[in-house]
Amino acid sequence: MKIKLCSTLLLMAIFISGQAQDALKVAPDHYKVLLENEHVRVIENTLAPGEKDAMHTHPPGWYYVTKPGTMKVVHADGRVETWVSKSGEGGWLKTLDPHTSENTGKTTLVYVLVEVKSAAKTASLKPPKAKPVKTSGQTTPPLAPAAAAAWRARYKCI
Repeated sequence: MKIKLCSTLLLMAIFISGQAQDALKVAPDHYKVLLENEHVRVIENTLAPGEKDAMHTHPPGWYYVTKPGTMKVVHADGRVETWVSKSGEGGWLKTLDPHTSENTGKTTLVYVLVEVKSAAKTASLKPPKAKPVKTSGQTTPPLAPAAAAAWRARYKCI
């Protein structure tokens, strides 16, 4: 009985500690809300050299870099990525798995995230199957699944 209780408590502790939280909750000194309504939350992340955000997640949305830098991203599964951003860079982000973010560069990194609340609700839905499109009397076949997956991965689409 005692072993079972200890095992249960240990599993609960691992589960709770492994759950990533909202970025604003885990790093309030690094994130600032610029705008929030029922559709979006616009936040600005500022990381000075050496600063690190705790484990967190983001809903799908758009990002824009205002001050470039280098960020080390460590995912909950142990995967490590380095992002060398450029000023003016932007793009769509699908839902990110739990991760930490650390500024490993020599300059302060600043970017804006537009988190789309409705996109978080539909991120797990599968896109509809592609159908051939008729243009000017010619039929264009849909993108092959492998090509479509490569395109989505490259441009971080859902």
